Amino acid sequence: MNKNEDILQQSCNNRPSCNFCGCNPCCCRPNPICPTGPTGPTGPAGGPTGPTGPTGATGATGPAGVTGVTGATGPAGVTGVTGATGPAGVTGVTGATGPAGVTGVTGATGPAGVTGVTGATGPTGPTGVTGAAGATGPAGPTGADGATGPTGATGVTGPTGADGATGPTGATGATGPTGVNGVTGPIGPTGPTGPTGVVEPGTTLFNVNGPVGSATVGLGENLTFQSSTLDITVTPGSAIVTIEDTTPGGPTGATGPTGADGATGPTGPTGANGATGPTGADGATGPTGADGATGPTGADGATGPTGATGADGATGPTGADGATGPTGADGATGATGATGPTGATEAFIYAQVYFSYSLQ
Repeated sequence: MNKNEDILQQSCNNRPSCNFCGCNPCCCRPNPICPTGPTGPTGPAGGPTGPTGPTGATGATGPAGVTGVTGATGPAGVTGVTGATGPAGVTGVTGATGPAGVTGVTGATGPAGVTGVTGATGPTGPTGVTGAAGATGPAGPTGADGATGPTGATGVTGPTGADGATGPTGATGATGPTGVNGVTGPIGPTGPTGPTGVVEPGTTLFNVNGPVGSATVGLGENLTFQSSTLDITVTPGSAIVTIEDTTPGGPTGATGPTGADGATGPTGPTGANGATGPTGADGATGPTGADGATGPTGADGATGPTGATGADGATGPTGADGATGPTGADGATGATGATGPTGATEAFIYAQVYFSYSLQ
């Protein structure tokens, strides 16, 4: 090749070892400028095709799809883009060249030899990196509830909780009506008479009225009867004064007819009340009379309203836990009742108050 010639402008260089290419004895380059000669006979097939090179490594797995919202299981995410195909395996060794045919005039290149037997498949390349998971699809509908499992054995009863705080004492119920009075007992014996009371001297005892004049007589004062014609006899210790006419005379004549009643004289003025005598000393108290028979018990009064719940007594010590009884067989599961409203948590204790009466 001359300087500055390209591959299509190559010229022949005469050398002793060159073959003739039909126009000049020259050493022909890959693209000689000599005219093409007649096609030579097809040379024998080349050696067997070399074994197939090992398969190139698998390209990296494409990124996983975006995770979807959790819900019912949605369709699988879109498969990630397949990674680029790995580079081709190394070309197998070229088979041995068959023996050279008779060198004819170089003609056009003969047809390609029969393709050799495909070599054994090379080992699989390493698995590419797994792409990111696709987006999770929406959540699927909730499955039906499973059948209720059998009831577990009853656990050991826990210790009893402490009693709640004592509630306030309830108000006292109203008093029932008074029962009927019992029969009055017999009167006890009369006690001894106390000493006689003392009357002060001069205390007015009574009034004395006469045809002419009037007077009062007090305690310790004398009442003197005087007469020149009458016989007056006073008996000691009595209040009887006998007044007799002592003038001598004939026999008593027959009693004359009773004269008509004289007119009633005017009522004299009421004498002044005498002074109250001093109160005598109290007599000794007589012995207490025997108790009268007990009267029948009166009917019970109506029960008063129940008092408010009294305060709970102090919590007694918790008794020792009894031994746990054997677990009973599980009963069939009853249907669940509707949930009732939650009531206020509060314990109630009722006390009934009774009243009874007896009269003695």
